[in-house]
Amino acid sequence: MCRSNRSLLEDGRTITCAEPSHLPMIFLLGTGAAALLFAGAAAAANAFFTRDMPISRMNSEDISIMQNAVFSTLDAARDGESRRWENPKTGAHGDLTPRSTFMDSGMRCRDLEIDNSAGGRNNRSVYTLCKGAEGWKIQ
Repeated sequence: MCRSNRSLLEDGRTITCAEPSHLPMIFLLGTGAAALLFAGAAAAANAFFTRDMPISRMNSEDISIMQNAVFSTLDAARDGESRRWENPKTGAHGDLTPRSTFMDSGMRCRDLEIDNSAGGRNNRSVYTLCKGAEGWKIQ
């Protein structure tokens, strides 16, 4: 579903959403397990965009550590306060920095800068996430 007319990829590129099938979901930050999710027919294109991203080099433990750090950062860190996550077993790591906090449709939202490294890949992205009844979700 295309909620806005733009979406930021992990590498910082912006995609304009003309149809719902064009909206990539890099990863879901919900109450369930972290997973790479792809929207319908766009799966092949999304796989192309994520193949050189750090998340494509992360194992399930890396993603779980990152997800827990993201939730903790979104819930507790002040704007501008960076928090680091790391998996010493794999070397995957990242820095998480909330850039701003605001309300949208009655939900607490935050712009979060994510700077990740894994498997020799590095990337910095900014995501807007809002907290609803089901937890934090990428907008």
